[in-house]
Amino acid sequence: MIITLTPNPSVDRTLQVKRLFFNEILRTNQPRLDWGGKGFNVSRALRLVGEESLALGWVGGGTGKMVEDGLEKLGIETDFVWVEDETRTNTIVREESGEWYMRFNEPGPHIPDQAVSALMDKTARYAQTGNIWVASGSLPLDVSADFYANLFKMLQGRGVRVFFDTNGEALKRGIRQKPFLVSPDSAEAEAIVGFEIKNIEDAKKAALTFLRQGVDHVAINAEEEKLLLVSQKEMVVASPLKVPSRNITGARDALMAGLVYGFARDYSLKEIACWANAFKAAWISNSRYEDIDRSAVFTLRERAEAISIPML
Repeated sequence: MIITLTPNPSVDRTLQVKRLFFNEILRTNQPRLDWGGKGFNVSRALRLVGEESLALGWVGGGTGKMVEDGLEKLGIETDFVWVEDETRTNTIVREESGEWYMRFNEPGPHIPDQAVSALMDKTARYAQTGNIWVASGSLPLDVSADFYANLFKMLQGRGVRVFFDTNGEALKRGIRQKPFLVSPDSAEAEAIVGFEIKNIEDAKKAALTFLRQGVDHVAINAEEEKLLLVSQKEMVVASPLKVPSRNITGARDALMAGLVYGFARDYSLKEIACWANAFKAAWISNSRYEDIDRSAVFTLRERAEAISIPML
């Protein structure tokens, strides 16, 4: 079973304008709503290939109801903990050319202590040996940075494989619990390792830093969006597939879905890296999730390539 946990979900509202100007009325048409949050994006990407998952998180108010209804219409099962405050709405204003955009992210609702306990209890009920759990995204402002670390300690005691992607202090503390896989963005990885990641050699050094902390696998983007996927015994590099870039929001989550898909099937590390890039390419080459051809992931997988490289 695959379970995705999104502590701070959102409704993502995308508006398109001809040009961005300040201090003027900007008219838009065809606003788009997406049921956002990193874990939810993973669930949506997995759904493209018929892979089922269960989505967990905190939601609240009318916006939370929109998230629940939207995901369930996509065929994604949910089991949320409800809070009084409204789930956040994030707004993206993008130029028609796609070159410039502005994104406004809200902080998220207040999560009382009893709701934190309720979500921990819910995860304990679902956790079973062999499950894959994807824990990703930011935490609401008043949720402790120890949340993920406490969650992982419980999950790992039940034989669960944890795939992890967040930022800041929550990332640092979560890593100490030695998740199965960590997939930080470049900026977050640099903050952990203390140096810039400009090329593959830098990415290798960064990955080894994570491995020394007990993480089993690391996925890091290096120069030219190459994917470096590393285990305790092997390193592979996969170059990105050349496709039109129409939607980069959620691209890293689609890549995470490919990693989950591959590991769930016990594929080789090179094969997993190829699937990760295929998921990502299918996602970014379409403006809307609804427009993605479900066969595209499999077609793109045939084009994807990965090679093994020396660990040192």
